[in-house]
Amino acid sequence: MANGNVSAEEKKYLKKLGIRIRGLRTEKGWTLEDVEEHGWNNWQHLQKIEAGKNITIVTLRRVAQLYRISAADLLKDV
Repeated sequence: MANGNVSAEEKKYLKKLGIRIRGLRTEKGWTLEDVEEHGWNNWQHLQKIEAGKNITIVTLRRVAQLYRISAADLLKDV
């Protein structure tokens, strides 16, 4: 689903989630390119997610696995 299909409130939520995901990456000291060395298949895709791209539940699960946390913990405080 493209971001054009979501409300302004949902866009804000996606942006906050992206900031949370970026924070997890930077806490580990990883660059976007580094995520490929840790199992992510395309750093450009993660860059879009960090910028607030709408993602599927499967992608959310994959992001959580990348950072070795639960999907619930990934969404906590977003």
